[in-house]
Amino acid sequence: MRSIAPWLPLALLTAFPVYSQPVETARDLEIANWVDFGTTSEDASRMGWVPDGSGRLFVTTLSGKVRVVVNGVVQPTPFISESFNRNAQEGLLGMAFDPDFASNHYVYFFAAMPGYQLQIFRYTDVGGVGVNRTVIVDGLPAGELDYDGGGMTFGPDGMLYFGVGSLHGYREADVLTNAAGKIHRVRPDGTVPTDNPFYDGAGPNVDSIWARGFCNLFGLVFQPGTGRLWANASSPENLQVFSVGPGDHGGWPDYDYNRPAGYLAPVYSYLRYYDVNPLTPTGAVRQNGVATFTLLNDYFDSSWYHKGTRVMIRDVEDPSFNGNFYVTGHPSPQSFSVDQPVPDAVSGGGQLERWIEGDFVMGGMFYGGTRFPSSYSGNYLFTDYRGMLHRVRFAADGSVAAEDLIINHETGAGYVDVSEGPDGALYVLGYGVILRVTPTPEGQALVVSPSEFVIPEGETQTVMVSLAMPPLVDVWVKVAAQGGEGDLSVMEGASLRFTTENWSVPQFVTLGAAQDADADVEHATFTFTPSQDFPVVTVQARTEEDEVLEEPGSDGGVEGDAGVDAGATEDAGAVEDAGAFEDAEAVADAGTLVDAGSAVDAGTQVPEGPAKDGGAVLVHMEDESGGCSAGATALPGVLAWWLLAGVVWRPRRARR
Repeated sequence: MRSIAPWLPLALLTAFPVYSQPVETARDLEIANWVDFGTTSEDASRMGWVPDGSGRLFVTTLSGKVRVVVNGVVQPTPFISESFNRNAQEGLLGMAFDPDFASNHYVYFFAAMPGYQLQIFRYTDVGGVGVNRTVIVDGLPAGELDYDGGGMTFGPDGMLYFGVGSLHGYREADVLTNAAGKIHRVRPDGTVPTDNPFYDGAGPNVDSIWARGFCNLFGLVFQPGTGRLWANASSPENLQVFSVGPGDHGGWPDYDYNRPAGYLAPVYSYLRYYDVNPLTPTGAVRQNGVATFTLLNDYFDSSWYHKGTRVMIRDVEDPSFNGNFYVTGHPSPQSFSVDQPVPDAVSGGGQLERWIEGDFVMGGMFYGGTRFPSSYSGNYLFTDYRGMLHRVRFAADGSVAAEDLIINHETGAGYVDVSEGPDGALYVLGYGVILRVTPTPEGQALVVSPSEFVIPEGETQTVMVSLAMPPLVDVWVKVAAQGGEGDLSVMEGASLRFTTENWSVPQFVTLGAAQDADADVEHATFTFTPSQDFPVVTVQARTEEDEVLEEPGSDGGVEGDAGVDAGATEDAGAVEDAGAFEDAEAVADAGTLVDAGSAVDAGTQVPEGPAKDGGAVLVHMEDESGGCSAGATALPGVLAWWLLAGVVWRPRRARR
């Protein structure tokens, strides 16, 4: 029987109905059960759309099967059928498709293996079934499923990134001779690039380490255009989203809340419990449309409420200060500001309130489709196991502007992953179900995905087109290119027809880039114009040239090849999946609470192109024992038995 202690604060709050929880499912969303697994897939851990236009969705399970879903129907034959004992804390934790899947058909999996070992292996997709199992990374020590990590993604540099949890070795996340608590970077064949930030060859470091200091890493995904890897990480008390660069240190285990200079602060974080923080008697001051609130207690200073955090202000003596707001800044360690475009005033008293936002931060993604309003473009969406879908919106400088719960199905929904479908809808993987999420129709629209891309010379790219809702009459869509000096053109699908029967079925437009003799990058806009009166959609494209610009001649130096390898191009991509089910009992924070920061480092734009490095060595994980205990992992073993038992995790579970 579950303890009622974790839910007691929430129960007590029902005595104050006027202040009911302000985080409900967004009213502009329509949510439907797309797949109901029943009891056959309660242990789902990850999902991903096969990048071949087939419309197949792979769903990994802790028990080892990878189920295949087509048009909302679970196919009878799984892609693979590994065998894991969930009761022994084993199972599939991560999945990634090779960037060159169209040619090699590789699918990569991250698993907690028998004997407390982590392993990355790949299968080849042949006729819809996985064959030729090949181990890529082996010999990583594992804990239990509560702390193993599991986040895995490919970067724009073509390298494979994966997150290993703390494995219950709470002092190991900071140690470079141990794999635990780190983000790792290897080539698709498992060898290690020598340009990794801690590579020391025959030295003691684990050469694959790319960033360190994270308790548990369930979701990794690259943010388009920034080169930053977004990582969802959970600790026993704190749920955090990081924007990570090479060599960064997330602070764990010494810093779980605020961090001193030199450590990477999360772009967003939240707690597993209801939070109340009183204001000082004169701690509400409004001037020039900005209200500043000063906190009475210093247990969490103002920086804990990161920029973009939604807070409720209540019971201030002057009621014009009360309401729901997004944090915009931190004038001092004990104060924060919000926008209030009303007359200047001074007041005080009252308090800040922040409601429960989840239990474990899980998988994430950046939205790039057109089905949702343009305000969703580039937003970061991530799931929490409690049954919540979060949405992060950004300011012009790349910092977080607002964070909202757009789905709140607490508790027990078990949301572990979110993905954008080929139709532009959002798909949420939860406890025995996949939800399909679409915006409430406000009118007819074209759904075109993707909205921008690069086409290598002599090659093509495919765009998927459908309608947002059934048309009253047939709709023709004309596709045309503007610009590009004739190098970019519509190869197939220049005219599409949608009827009342096929309006939701994606149709395909093939765009091509001509082979030419120059090295000039060409840009073009492709317009998708419907025959009926609803908006035109545009898609931006550019060429990727294969010619090399000629270097100026030598000015009399020694003849010969003076070329120097310019080194590796760092990843420039987008973030993805993260988080982990941590043990609910808090581990004492070893460090002093210091400013956690709030600004997001948007990263530096990195030139595109293949990555180079100075050599390669096989993955060698030194000190495999490394003080790691046989504790627990990322898509936690706790998750395994939670799912098996059909109960909700208790955020304050006593540690054995």
